[in-house]
Amino acid sequence: METVSTRLPRVELLSHPKGLPDGFLEDRRSVYWDNNLAKKDYCSTTKPKLTRRLTELTQPKAMHREYIGDRPTPIWSIDPTILRATPSMRTTSLARPKTAHVDYHPPKPVMTAVPPAALRARASDRLGSLARHKTYPPLLIMENSVWDWGEWESQIPPSALTATTSGRVDELARNKQCHSQYKPPRNVQWQMERSTLSAMATERVKKLAQAKSRNEQHEDYDPNAWKVSKAAQHAQASQRLGELATPIARKCRAKKT
Repeated sequence: METVSTRLPRVELLSHPKGLPDGFLEDRRSVYWDNNLAKKDYCSTTKPKLTRRLTELTQPKAMHREYIGDRPTPIWSIDPTILRATPSMRTTSLARPKTAHVDYHPPKPVMTAVPPAALRARASDRLGSLARHKTYPPLLIMENSVWDWGEWESQIPPSALTATTSGRVDELARNKQCHSQYKPPRNVQWQMERSTLSAMATERVKKLAQAKSRNEQHEDYDPNAWKVSKAAQHAQASQRLGELATPIARKCRAKKT
């Protein structure tokens, strides 16, 4: 080792791989390694052998017995007798295209064609009067007017101004009165009376206003408060109570089966 180090540079010496020590054994590939497997030759490939079923599946699918292949040419060969044949009346009637309905109107074109007669038509006097816009008479406004309602003369006839209504019309013209017990809604801000503001609560009211303590709640707790007594369990309702508990006959209906 010393002779090699003296001949080679330091870089080349480090580039050489580290040698294996004497007595080195290669690691096993698995903890389940069998030494007898190393004696077999794994270089040869497996020779598959197909079963009868796999052999049948590898065969191409046969054509159907009634299968007819494509025509060799798109031009059909027509028998000369067919060219001289005459169709029957039924075939001729079926060959005619279906006619449209008698009330069918085809869609109008985008550009409507106006017939010449419509272009030369003249409107009647009635159509001319209906086509004119409505005109209103001018307002009778005085010169230097200040737009006072009294400037216009009333168009109400004098007989209508002096007319009197009947009793029925007067009765219907009266507004509907509220109920005798109707009370209007109170204001949002209530007006408190001075006597209420200066009132003093009694000792009984103060006692009821105080919350009960935990000890008082346990003292007042009665576990048998809702317990039904034996006498009440054996009580019989009177005939009157039975009549009142019976449902109304018109509200009873038979159960559907």
